[in-house]
Amino acid sequence: MSPKILPVHSGVEWPLSEGTLGVVGVAPWATIEFCRVLYGGVRASKDWCYPRVLIDINTKIPSRGRHLQLGETDPSAAIAATIEELASQGATLAVVVCNTAHILFDGWGRSASIPVLNIIDETVSAARSHGARKVTPLVSTSLAKADLYGSAVESVGLECTRLGSEDQELVGEVIEQIKIEGQMDSIVTDRVRALLEALRLRGVDTVLGGCTELSSLGVHCQDLGLEFVDSNAALARSALAGIGVSTEGTCLDPSS
Repeated sequence: MSPKILPVHSGVEWPLSEGTLGVVGVAPWATIEFCRVLYGGVRASKDWCYPRVLIDINTKIPSRGRHLQLGETDPSAAIAATIEELASQGATLAVVVCNTAHILFDGWGRSASIPVLNIIDETVSAARSHGARKVTPLVSTSLAKADLYGSAVESVGLECTRLGSEDQELVGEVIEQIKIEGQMDSIVTDRVRALLEALRLRGVDTVLGGCTELSSLGVHCQDLGLEFVDSNAALARSALAGIGVSTEGTCLDPSS
């Protein structure tokens, strides 16, 4: 259960309606980036202005890609158990910081005891709100095969330009490199920029970072005149709203 901690100073108020976020992390760098974006979305003057967040970065959860591509252990039971463990500790809303895992959303998200946000729905919704018209999702190999982003994009009336096999292979390489090293090397960066420029010339106006390892592509998209919608950022914004945290900096310091 969540510890009951109340402010002792009469000049401080903590909203009783504010929830606690539970974060299921299956890859360390992506989860750290999610938390950076989450906290960056709160205008806080003191530490206590930030929400309570319970984070379980468990790299031992079975690989989503290997399950989907090779038939290895289904990670759904482990993800579902982690959500319930976070709920038992006080989480009132959960997120899973992995786009590929959402292919299996029905196996861990639908029956959870607390609400669970769907990163694909939140990302596509953000793209639409930003005025996207022609969109390309950059996603894992498994997610590209499942075409969840493509279907979600078209379901809201946007046009989707999908990658060919060679370009998809490059995106997979980027994801693996960032998983291991936390960043792209210069050679891969040049190849990615060439891909983004080719998409722009095909009329694409918006790129979806449909893998939580791809947040760093935003600066390259900006350089080339493309809108970039980061799934990490979209999920973080929705998570803050979902636990009732204001991003307007209303938390006060009584000493000021």
